[in-house]
Amino acid sequence: MHTIQNIKLLLILSTLIINTMILSCTTMPAKDGIFDKYSEYLEPDPEADELFRVLIISDRYVCSQMRFEDKLTRSEDTEGDRNICDKLKEYDKIDEVAEGILTVWLYPKSGKLMKIRPKALAPIAEVNGLIVEDLKRWNFQFESEEIEPNIFNIKYKVVLRKMVSDEEIMKEVMEKVKEEEAKKKWRASQQNADDSE
Repeated sequence: MHTIQNIKLLLILSTLIINTMILSCTTMPAKDGIFDKYSEYLEPDPEADELFRVLIISDRYVCSQMRFEDKLTRSEDTEGDRNICDKLKEYDKIDEVAEGILTVWLYPKSGKLMKIRPKALAPIAEVNGLIVEDLKRWNFQFESEEIEPNIFNIKYKVVLRKMVSDEEIMKEVMEKVKEEEAKKKWRASQQNADDSE
């Protein structure tokens, strides 16, 4: 009797956990209504210079294609989207919106990424690194064997939100400084030990 109840409870809990895992950043609503503020940015615009527009918030990842849907599409990667959102949480210490544009070249036979070059850098170096890291995981699907377009721009808008207090930020900075000092002391002691030999 208890075993059947335990199995039912386990099934219910596992279903809840699986449903939670399935919900990616793209399906989670931003808690502060910030997504609504940028919904116009994501609307398809056939006149846009970029082929894709990406909005990243620490609790939401949305990619919108502006044109050429009949030729290529971005392959879904909800786990990767969620990972990028999670990495962005580390930078949610200030209120800032950073935009960057990257130009992408694809190999003409395979359609895989060949190179990525910045066209317009975001004003925050860490955000630039994050969007390049994000783009490196992208894959594309083509409607025909012809890889077209194989050069295009992708525009990113990264929304940082101050999610921690100044006191928490200072505490984190002080801990990092202490860690660095400990590493320097250890290196110095190792150097002194090597010099004495």
